[in-house]
Amino acid sequence: MDIHERLRSLERENAILRQQLSILRAQFTASLAAHELPFDMVFHQLPIPMVLFAPDGLSVAMNRANEQLVATPIDQVVGRYNIYNDPAAQKRGFVAAFEAARRGQIAAMPPTPYDTAEAEIEGRTIDQQFWSETTYFPIYDHMHRLVLIGEMNRDVTDWVRIREEEQRLTAELHERERRFAALFDQLSIGIVVIEESGRIELIGKMIMHRTHPDDRNTDLLLWEELLDGKRDSYTVEKRYLHKDGHIVYGRMTCSAVRDEEGKITFLVRLIEDISAQRAAEAAVETSRRLLQDIINQIPALIFVKDAEGRYLMVNERLATFSGYEPQAMIGKRDEDLFPPALADYYRSFDREVIRHRRPIQRDDDRWTADGLTAFTTIKFPLFDHEGKIYGIAGIAIDVTERRRMERERERIEQQLRETQRLESLGVMAGGIAHDFNNLLVGVLGNVSLALNELPDDHPAYPLLVQIEQAALRASELTNQLLTYTGRHQPDMQRLDLSRVVEEMQTLLRSILPRRVDLIIQPSPTPLPIEGNIAQIRQVLMNLAINGAEAITGNGAVTIVTEARDVSADEMATMQIGADQSPGCYAALIVKDTGHGMDEITKARIFDPFFSTKFTGRGLGLAAVNGIVRAHHGALHIDTEPDHGTTFTVFWPMTTLSDTIATPPQESQPMQAVVEQPLAQIERSALVVDDEPDVRMVAQRMLRRLGFTVYEAASSAEAHQVLDQYGHQLALALIDLTMPGQTGDELATEILSRYPSLRVILMSGFSQQELPAHLRASGMVSFLAKPFTLSSLTTTVTAALSSHAL
Repeated sequence: MDIHERLRSLERENAILRQQLSILRAQFTASLAAHELPFDMVFHQLPIPMVLFAPDGLSVAMNRANEQLVATPIDQVVGRYNIYNDPAAQKRGFVAAFEAARRGQIAAMPPTPYDTAEAEIEGRTIDQQFWSETTYFPIYDHMHRLVLIGEMNRDVTDWVRIREEEQRLTAELHERERRFAALFDQLSIGIVVIEESGRIELIGKMIMHRTHPDDRNTDLLLWEELLDGKRDSYTVEKRYLHKDGHIVYGRMTCSAVRDEEGKITFLVRLIEDISAQRAAEAAVETSRRLLQDIINQIPALIFVKDAEGRYLMVNERLATFSGYEPQAMIGKRDEDLFPPALADYYRSFDREVIRHRRPIQRDDDRWTADGLTAFTTIKFPLFDHEGKIYGIAGIAIDVTERRRMERERERIEQQLRETQRLESLGVMAGGIAHDFNNLLVGVLGNVSLALNELPDDHPAYPLLVQIEQAALRASELTNQLLTYTGRHQPDMQRLDLSRVVEEMQTLLRSILPRRVDLIIQPSPTPLPIEGNIAQIRQVLMNLAINGAEAITGNGAVTIVTEARDVSADEMATMQIGADQSPGCYAALIVKDTGHGMDEITKARIFDPFFSTKFTGRGLGLAAVNGIVRAHHGALHIDTEPDHGTTFTVFWPMTTLSDTIATPPQESQPMQAVVEQPLAQIERSALVVDDEPDVRMVAQRMLRRLGFTVYEAASSAEAHQVLDQYGHQLALALIDLTMPGQTGDELATEILSRYPSLRVILMSGFSQQELPAHLRASGMVSFLAKPFTLSSLTTTVTAALSSHAL
């Protein structure tokens, strides 16, 4: 068979299918006229766009909501469109979802974009772009045979565009279904008159012969009662055998006419052909079952009520949600099924829909077996052909997951805004620390030079020592700033958090006011962590002092250490470290009985130099923020006005071992020493820094150490010095962060040209700022700003003897 003959064959088959479909729709139309809930009327007034397909992919019904959505008239889809013949449906995965529905699954497609081009419906030209979410589901008959595949479409354009404009989930019902025509064009009544008693039996036998064998006994018993005078008439519905063999349904009424003595003079049989009525009733029942099957398998709660509030139809999902069987709800009102308050709410909602004569949407939350469930409920009136409201229908869609995703999106956006704010503060703080360290180089460097010039008994010597100590404390402050910005990497060691807290008891009791009680509740088991002892002590000190200062009058600060298993949901609520992984953490809990904080204060407590007191005291909790982040930990705050505050810091736990490092002793104050020249032979050094004060201090110190010093304010000037004196240089002291070519880039070029030249990179940031290739090379030393003559001498000595950092 060639392709043309095959196409002609398919066209003939399609013509036959369309003819059969027209016959079926005509039968449905005739049968549904007398039914209270005609399928087409309810189906076309559903606000959910729907299409019904035969299992072979041919569309057999489409409601008007879908007609408006896709801007395509119903008669251009029903009986014409086959999903298997649509290349776009195959490409986008709709055919695969359709196949899943055929296998008994509910298959939901992700939102898909559509463009209606310029379609015309009822004289209106529609040109719109939208996104639709499509769900395919199987529909079975009462014998669980697959009869249809349902397609439910949802316009999710506003949701996909992140709610750029408020979604309108309600729509006006523009079309009304007219009542179906009368069941019959004409009524055919067969009449048999039996006049003579001698002919009664004969005629009766002829009628009985035409009666279906299964219905003869009932008719015969009534016939005999009529002849015996036990009744004057009877009516019975039965089946007749037509002469061509098919069955005809009839309603037969037999009446006896008697004389004065009670004898039968004649009998009259009226036979009404009710085949069409029976067919219509069967079709109505089939339609009812079809509608019930459809709404039972739509993933939503669906009901239909009459104007008085009696339930006419519910789907199984709604019945299960309400705790009833579907049939138990039919004919009942809300007050018969639900608690008074809930029933009043439902009825007031119904009355509002009837009063406004339009669909109304509400969002409701209900407790279910799975917890609090969010629903979007749409109720809409049902109109007859005269425009009168004869009922109300409603659909409730579970939107719990969508609400959760919206809340999660808002939380992430808020977290992103907070992160951006902290990052901007961190950039500012890092810049301040860097510039301040450059200033401290001039102060601390010149003081160390002056101390080496004066004897210990000189009157100015104690004053210079005080200046040096103040500069060192200022340097510690810049280190705190760098810790806040994450640009200072502390030295880590293995610690027991409980032991650290216990060893701090005496110090904490001495610095907290006497009116504040200190309560320590350490963990009975070790809590091993990797941390910097000084920074952990700083966190504990800051939180304890912060809690004590929040207490007016007498109160208590309680410090607890314990092991905690933190879930992913709990980690998501952290004020710091919400992006850390869930798992086992060592918790440091500091709780006070103070005045607590409101949301505005809580949102700003980690800002540098923010304080609720009249005068600030440095970085405070901003340093805690940086330390916790540097340790890959997390922090949670539980507070409200007049109910105190609880800070819980979570430190990642390590595996337990037999030995845990003892916290190191506090470092001794720096002592000024007189440095001698490093070598008797003359050496040359290059100082490269864009800050004049830093160059001047470094030059003086290197000269004190016996170097001939050349200086450069930029990498470009450094190249000029290298071109002239490069082979004479033994050492290059280079600032890491400079405009133009940076210090690490300059160091890389110098090492490539002069491999024997010792390079020292200096910076106000952490050594971790050095590029990985320089740290790994072992050919570059690092000097932290600010530096003294002693620290510079130590670094230069190490650099000249080895390339190791």
